[in-house]
Amino acid sequence: MKIAAVWEPPPPRPPLPKMLAEFRPHRRLYLTACFGVLLMTTCTVAIPLVISTAIDRGVQGRSTGWIWVCLAVGTLFVGGQVVGSWIEFRWMGRFAERYLFDLRGSLLDHLYRLDLDYFTHEPSGRLVARLTADVENLQQFVQTGLSLVIRSSMLLILTTTVMFVRSWQLAFAALAVMPGLLLISLWYRPRAYAVQLDIRESTSNMLAHVNESLVGMRVVQAFAIESDLHEVFCDVSHDTYDAKRRSGRFAATYYATIEFLHPIALAAVIGVGGWLVSRDAVTTGTVVAFTIYLNRLFEPIQQFTELNSMLQSAGASFARVFEFRARQPRLVDDPAAAEFVPGAGEVRLDQVRFRYSDEGPDVIPGLHLTIPPGQRVAVVGTSGAGKSTLAKLVARFYDPSAGHVFVDGQDVRSVTGVSLRRHVLVVPQEGFLFDGTVADNIGISRDGASRAEVVAACRTLGFAERLESIPGGFDAVVSNRGLTLSSGQRQLVALARAFLAEPRVIVLDEATSNLDPATDVLVEDAMHRLLADRTAIVIAHRINTALRADRVLVMEHGRVVEDGPPHELELQGGAFAHWVAATRAAATDAPVDGPGPGSRSGPGSGSVR
Repeated sequence: MKIAAVWEPPPPRPPLPKMLAEFRPHRRLYLTACFGVLLMTTCTVAIPLVISTAIDRGVQGRSTGWIWVCLAVGTLFVGGQVVGSWIEFRWMGRFAERYLFDLRGSLLDHLYRLDLDYFTHEPSGRLVARLTADVENLQQFVQTGLSLVIRSSMLLILTTTVMFVRSWQLAFAALAVMPGLLLISLWYRPRAYAVQLDIRESTSNMLAHVNESLVGMRVVQAFAIESDLHEVFCDVSHDTYDAKRRSGRFAATYYATIEFLHPIALAAVIGVGGWLVSRDAVTTGTVVAFTIYLNRLFEPIQQFTELNSMLQSAGASFARVFEFRARQPRLVDDPAAAEFVPGAGEVRLDQVRFRYSDEGPDVIPGLHLTIPPGQRVAVVGTSGAGKSTLAKLVARFYDPSAGHVFVDGQDVRSVTGVSLRRHVLVVPQEGFLFDGTVADNIGISRDGASRAEVVAACRTLGFAERLESIPGGFDAVVSNRGLTLSSGQRQLVALARAFLAEPRVIVLDEATSNLDPATDVLVEDAMHRLLADRTAIVIAHRINTALRADRVLVMEHGRVVEDGPPHELELQGGAFAHWVAATRAAATDAPVDGPGPGSRSGPGSGSVR
């Protein structure tokens, strides 16, 4: 079994100013934390100077007074370190949590604004990785890594400055290894960034595979393909393993080089320092201070070594986050878009053409259609005929490539999408249920819907008792996309949700699930009540639905080939008549789930895609 993994080119590394601009809304917290870092590093760099003075004036000068002065000043500097460290961690933590809180919200808000075409082509596991794994990776960097980067940078700058002020000869001796550090850093940095991108991408693919397996678990177990999918998962997981192994190999080479250069620099400082002391060019205390500074100098370098992997990983996550946020939805409201004003419910398509991509063929080559207010239209046709595309155009899930779609005389592109969909409602074939109670899932279609309104809607549609018979009734907990309920119960909840929204136009993708006869009758009766006095476009898969409609559209290759009342079309002997005859013939031979073995559907209950 093979898996087709689509690898997109890695996003470019975001420039540093763009990354820093992310923190601008929280700069007060950030700058307060930086003040704490500055206080702590200043005190840290000052302590070796106190030690040098204590050695030169107190020990070698045999002055107890100088020792006590240095002890008092050193104590103050240690206190400054403690205070600076507290400010740093206190305010950097607040900054990190606030930034990450806003980042999660902005990513999810952007996700909601993307059009359906994006979700059609982007695996959900990769999206989950953007919103979880990448954000968690940034959380580690912002909470820990960013603070260490600032502290190490300040410590490196202040230490180097003090070293050159005290003795430029010793400073050059200590920094003689810097060319080697620069070369190994130039070698490591691009490799670390590339491998971190591979880790992020392979992790996304792994999450996508896991998500697909979970969603399709019934199919996995039904066809006993657990071992095949396990093999596929091992292949996908091996990409992550291989990327992390390469990351470890690069890091080991980098770390080993740093550890090798440190003792060389220390030996150079001691050797040059001893020679300078013998010539009275520097004092013994200065040499001791330089050995401490050297450790302090390599401390940020070693921290950068440890942080480099985190920095490159954060850079990769930033790149993926910026790439995601840069993806603009194909459907955007016009700046001058007005609120949709509901009317009687007229729908009109004026010479509409549509293609899913600029290079693709016309799915709807040219459609002119008017649906009067209150008319129920059944749309039939084979798979790929354009039925679902027509529904998506009316609800403005897509914009036509040419022509116009009007609802109540208003071009759907001239009104806001949110206001339009409050009155033009799409009920998909599979009613998705969220985690919560049955009442919660019905009430989400209207803000502030009361329990009484939810129950009243179900009573109007004629199935309140059926939902109350569920263990727990309207308070029954729904989980795992509604799989705790039967398919018929899920359809009833979806219909009640649509009724409570009170739309003027309903676009209904009729469910094709084979139901027991009692539930089938209940669902069909509820649909009839839901669509009463409303303009309805029903993608019909069953004969009864089509025959109950005021008008039938038969679509082929995006064109309407037959249009008229169902009984007239049946008498004409065309495509609709052949579909009705074929479906009825299939229904007399096709068993469906019923109350007992051998039960069969009644006339007119067959379905076709």
